[in-house]
Amino acid sequence: MCPENVDLFSAISLSANTVARRVEHIERNIKSQLKDKASKFVCFSVALDESIDVSDTSQLLLFIRGINANFEITEELVSVHSMHGTTTGIDIFREVEKSVAEYNLEWKKLKCITTDGGRNMCGTKKGLVGQINKVIENSGGLKPLVLHCILHQQALCGKHLDLSSVLDPVISTVNYIRSHGLKHRQFRDFLEEMNAEFPDLPYYTSVRWLSYGKILARFFELRTEIEIFLNEKNHSQVLLKDSEWLWKLAFSADLTMHLNDFNLRIQGETSLICDLYSKVKAFRKKLILFESQLTRSCFTHFSRCDKYRQEAATPFPNLFAQDVILALKQQFEERFSDLDACSSKLRIFENPFNSVLLSYKWKLLICNPMTS
Repeated sequence: MCPENVDLFSAISLSANTVARRVEHIERNIKSQLKDKASKFVCFSVALDESIDVSDTSQLLLFIRGINANFEITEELVSVHSMHGTTTGIDIFREVEKSVAEYNLEWKKLKCITTDGGRNMCGTKKGLVGQINKVIENSGGLKPLVLHCILHQQALCGKHLDLSSVLDPVISTVNYIRSHGLKHRQFRDFLEEMNAEFPDLPYYTSVRWLSYGKILARFFELRTEIEIFLNEKNHSQVLLKDSEWLWKLAFSADLTMHLNDFNLRIQGETSLICDLYSKVKAFRKKLILFESQLTRSCFTHFSRCDKYRQEAATPFPNLFAQDVILALKQQFEERFSDLDACSSKLRIFENPFNSVLLSYKWKLLICNPMTS
């Protein structure tokens, strides 16, 4: 690496102790910068996620987002707490309290709490939210807004769908092909000989939110090659000849890819909650459009269904599609009800003139600052 700088690298000490000291110095420097920025926050919000690692130790991640008087936003992961004992709401609150004290933050400036939806987090009495509300009330502040992570809720909506009749045979077939190295190599060579559009099949991993749509889409595109390969191995999959099941596969692949696209659009840094809520509402409207189109077998937004229509021997399974979309609509309505409840508060950041929280007098002052 960088052969032209060999002499420069040789003059740098890279012993374990030296590297460790430099990492510690960087850590102290970053923490010092965060403390300096945190001291100037006019208000801030926190996001928390608690999960178990491979050693069965609970890891609590605390993210913070603050804004100063110059509207400069700071967003950073400020701490990771390893919790070896219980993980009750009080236990989590104690860890959060340490970080708040370490960065000299004021509880009354906390305006929003975003959690992973766990009971120990969002409980209003013994949970983390309840403990924080007590502290803020004692400090003379107002209760913060409490939200469940939007990305997490979107992923849970997708996981709630009952597509087992489609997904289970797909996973079983993929595992058969990829479970043995020789078989997997033969399958990839076969795809290369067939000049297939894709070189391989991905594994399905439930913890990866985008895996659901990717495996269904890839399986549909390679369905002909997979059928030929399985027949050569005397392991035929009868569903690959079932027109109704292939319809369901095409529909499931299209719908889950729409969910994947939506998931990617709500990711990213410095996204305002009002913008995310607008995207959630837009997707809910899109589901209504999908339902209307599919009842008429209109596949404008379902490219794989439109592609399969040319070779299908049976009509599109409208009942299956309607049941799936109806279940998805209900999930979005239930899981995002917390955002619907505080929509008037969010709207003031999107467009102050559309918010009922902004009185008529203040609207006049904004339009004409000289009005007294």
